[in-house]
Amino acid sequence: MLQTGSSPPRLDGLVVLVVDATTGIGRELATRLSAAGAIVAVVGAGHPDRGDDAATNAAFLCKALNDAGLLALPYRIDIRDPAEAGRLPGQIATDAGPVNAAVVVLPAPEAPGELLRAFRAVSAALAVALPPGARHIEHTPAGAAGPDTTTAGDRSWLRSVVDGLAADAARAASR
Repeated sequence: MLQTGSSPPRLDGLVVLVVDATTGIGRELATRLSAAGAIVAVVGAGHPDRGDDAATNAAFLCKALNDAGLLALPYRIDIRDPAEAGRLPGQIATDAGPVNAAVVVLPAPEAPGELLRAFRAVSAALAVALPPGARHIEHTPAGAAGPDTTTAGDRSWLRSVVDGLAADAARAASR
């Protein structure tokens, strides 16, 4: 239920899928959603430009969240295979319940064009595969330079996603 005042909004029981959730803004979003009570499907997006293992990163983030008493489940897709993304909502529904929202964190603006096209294809496949009424959200991070790549605009977007999902949950609960 949506809370007012200084308390963060609650997303208890909502199942949220986050693609490219293992680093940067995707990791921060997965952490915030989990802390707000959502069951988060942490999807590592494996692709050739990645210098690490998306599946391992997803598992480590989920372990850290689960160790903190939160609920997150690791998944991995090959970003070059949109069909994998199309199967995700069904797999997650089996593991945790129907997906209420899917968030796709697109590559930073300076990423190669083929990578952006692959992410957009995955996002489109996911949008089609979501259950009726589930939200589909895409975001391109600002791509700030330096060790902290999350900008003030990205942080504002993070808050708006969590607040928006909480408002949706409150409306659904009042019906």
